[in-house]
This record gives sequence, structure tokens and C-alpha cells, in this order.
Amino acid sequence: MKTNTTTSGFKSRLWIAVPAVSFGGIGIELLLSPVGFPYAAWPGIAGCVAASCILCYQAYLKPRRDLVSLFTPLFAFLIFIMPNDLSSGVIMQTIFAATISLLAVRVEKLFNAPKVEKKTMKQILNEYTDRIEPTLALIDEETGHLVAQSLLTYKFGLYQNAAEKSTEALARLDAITPRPGALERALLILRERAGGFAESRVTANPEHSFTEADYDNLAIRLRPDQIEDPAALDLDNALVLLYAVGIETSPDDEQALEEHQRFITQILESYKDKLAA
Repeated sequence: MKTNTTTSGFKSRLWIAVPAVSFGGIGIELLLSPVGFPYAAWPGIAGCVAASCILCYQAYLKPRRDLVSLFTPLFAFLIFIMPNDLSSGVIMQTIFAATISLLAVRVEKLFNAPKVEKKTMKQILNEYTDRIEPTLALIDEETGHLVAQSLLTYKFGLYQNAAEKSTEALARLDAITPRPGALERALLILRERAGGFAESRVTANPEHSFTEADYDNLAIRLRPDQIEDPAALDLDNALVLLYAVGIETSPDDEQALEEHQRFITQILESYKDKLAA
């Protein structure tokens, strides 16, 4: 996930100071040299060194760091301050000023975008749980226990038991107002699929599926062109929803569900690229 940031006006124009200070110092040097000023070279050198420090500060402020730009004050010190065999005259100053000016433009164009912080599947699951809090608030502890057991027995391959627990949970939804439609359809989807597996058959054309009204209560929300197998997507969304309901509303099943959290995060992981898109 990308996080958008805005840069203040001063900081966004800081790069302009790099060519302004460096070439400005060189310009002063060129004005002083013809009149025989003994220290005419110092404005050009000072301008390059100061501009390199500005570039370093500019690079430091960016969300992504350019190491070359961060070390330009060191290069300036080695070239212009430390005794060496390199000339520190106008030509070297001009080359250096042009180089750091290009670096300043490069930093502003390429390093201004924030780092991409990738959320873990556990973070996505936690955010989903927070998002469906209104639905969770409707579910009492006994209903939550039946929901959790429906999921756990399905995970263990006890398909007949999963279908029976789903039926019991569905019966308890009759007493809940407003009726949690997404949860009801999740239980129906799980019961239908578990019933098929209990009879050693795959439900090719499932009767139950989520509706558009359930969209806000689903963890995996894809565009129509991203959906390859609607039945598989419905089952995956049902499993994630049942997990969230169970772990948040049934204290007795919390530990067992946490031990099988990887089962749910693997489901989310399988849709990672599509969710990012």
C-alpha cells in the first residue's frame, strides 16, 4: 500500500538553491578574478561546498534516500578543502556545480515518492475485523461459538459436523435484528460446500452466494474482471468472515482459532496481487 505525502512549498523548491548557490559563487569568482582579488577563488569553492550541504539536506528530507546525494559534502570537502592533486579552479567548480545540480533534480524527481509499506496479511485481517464491527456487535456468544465450530470442523475435514453446526448457527440468526445477511449467506455457503464434501462430491453449481449488499462485509473485494472462479471466491470470503465472527464473539474458541489463523491468512495471501491492483 502506498501512502501519499505532500511536501511544503519551501522544501519542494529547495533543490533550486543547489544550482543557485554553486553557480552564484562561481559567478562572483569570475567577477573578482579580473581585478586581481587575491582570494577570488574562495566564493566559487564556498558556493560548491555550501550547495553540496544543501543537496545533502534536500536528500535527507525525502522519504527515500539517495546515498550519492547524502555524501556530496564529503566529496566537496575532499576535492576543494583537503590538499590534493586536483585543481580546485573554475573548471572543476563548474563540473562539480553541474553534477550536484543534476543530482538535485534527480532527487526531486525520483526520490520524492514515499516508500511503499506493504501490509501483512495479519494486518489486513485485523483491519477487516475492525471494518465489520457493526455486524460483530449483533452476534451473541453462543451464536459466535456455533459459527467458530462450523469453521473449525470444516478446517479439520469433519464436513458433516460442519454442515450441522452451520444449520444450528443459522437457526440462531432468526432471533437477531437486524438480520446479519452476509453472515447468513456465509453459513449457507459453508453448509452447502461441506454437505457436498460429506457426500464425496464437489458442488459444481452452488445455490448460495454473496450478493452486492454483502460487499462491505467481505474481506476479498475484487473487480468483476479479476474474478476467475466466483464460487471459490465466495467460499474464501465465507471462511474469512466466519473466522472474524468466531474469534471476536466466542471467547471459548479464541485460542483454537488463533492457532489456525495461518489457514485464513493463506487465503488472503492467495489474493495479494489482485488486492494490491
